[in-house]
Amino acid sequence: MDRDGYVRAAQIVLAIAGVGGAILHAAPLRWLTTKENWPALDAVDLGWVALIAVAALLPWISKLTFAGVSVEIREAKESADELVDVISDYANLVQNWSSSLAIYVDAIGQTSDETVLAERLRNYIRDRMGEALDFLSDDPKDKVRIGLWIFIPDKDLLEFRFGVPNFTPTKATYAIREGMIGQAFDEQRRFMESDVRRAPNYINTRGRKKPPYRAVWCGPVSLGQEKIGMLTLDKKSATLFSHDAEEVARGLAAQCALAIDQYRSR
Repeated sequence: MDRDGYVRAAQIVLAIAGVGGAILHAAPLRWLTTKENWPALDAVDLGWVALIAVAALLPWISKLTFAGVSVEIREAKESADELVDVISDYANLVQNWSSSLAIYVDAIGQTSDETVLAERLRNYIRDRMGEALDFLSDDPKDKVRIGLWIFIPDKDLLEFRFGVPNFTPTKATYAIREGMIGQAFDEQRRFMESDVRRAPNYINTRGRKKPPYRAVWCGPVSLGQEKIGMLTLDKKSATLFSHDAEEVARGLAAQCALAIDQYRSR
């Protein structure tokens, strides 16, 4: 049954209850023998009548006020519907990531060609990044980009490897403890700033130009005790990433870690 069907069913139940209650209270069973006290309308009957009115008006009620608190019924319903859609989208994202990882692991297990393995890893990570983009900003017009930096142990630095959409940073490597990315990697911590210029150890790689992307989120990519790299998000508006966006970013970091670990184990 759809939502409109539930509303109609609620109307019918309320109407029957109101009519039945009003009749039984106004005309008690003893009226059948004594023929007295008819009609006997009082506050209780008025309450039953009000119940009937609510049943009739239910689909048209848009606002309720109780004890000075107003509730916009239709807006609340729309918000609830939107929340259901968002939860469904997140569930679909997680399910897709799980199934995609299984397919990826199976695919790389069928080849030992290093070029093919590297291509499948690149495609897998970029696909997951592309899927995550839709969940990283409340404003569809607010451009977001994602970057993945890989730790190169023998060089003791972080090197940019993957980015969407068409993201290529002006500085492609950071030594450990260099800049905000190197420092966060060394400390294995996440941080977020609404303006990248306020981030710890920020390095302006654009000279005197202001950064086109203002807000930044940065978090480690790791698997157990193995330090794999760093995941960075930034967007043009100077607003913090939401809690939901952070959760998606952490999930994406886990996906990247698992994919890289599988690739390295071949």
